[in-house]
Amino acid sequence: MTNTEEAREKFGRRVQRCYGCFVAYYLKDMYLGEDATYYCEHCKDETMFHFEQFSQVLDLSKLPSMRPEGE
Repeated sequence: MTNTEEAREKFGRRVQRCYGCFVAYYLKDMYLGEDATYYCEHCKDETMFHFEQFSQVLDLSKLPSMRPEGE
């Protein structure tokens, strides 16, 4: 597994509340709305992107929580 895949997997294990129903889900199971809010499978609509899609275009190394400790 490459560093990018490992970072994406680690990022997907973060917990986020759905903006529609306020239930907490792993980010890897969520959808990104146009206004940078996250939705679950039950609250999403056809305009949203699944984690697999939007995580491919993110530069995860820029996120503070994804940097190695000590940087």
